[in-house]
Amino acid sequence: MKRVHVAATLVEAQLASDALSSLGITNHIFNAHAAGALGEVPFLQAQPEIWIEEDSRENDALETLLQWRTASCDSEKACAACGGINPGNFLSCWQCGQTLPA
Repeated sequence: MKRVHVAATLVEAQLASDALSSLGITNHIFNAHAAGALGEVPFLQAQPEIWIEEDSRENDALETLLQWRTASCDSEKACAACGGINPGNFLSCWQCGQTLPA
């Protein structure tokens, strides 16, 4: 297993995890419930982390997360499968679930 992302919040961690899962990258969120320990442990040790199961998918995961963080909501993407229009920061179609082009 490899850590590929440290999130500022649990919501960010879940969104990153969902982005990876949509591409078939099996991952886990660690420290999901560690916020309650803040004050007892340093905050850097309580931040949610995304870990992937397959080390060989590290580059795919890092590239996906980079695209996810830098994607613009202002642009739109059309789904090749169903023709649905999606915000530019979506990785998969909201209508049919197909992976969208980068």
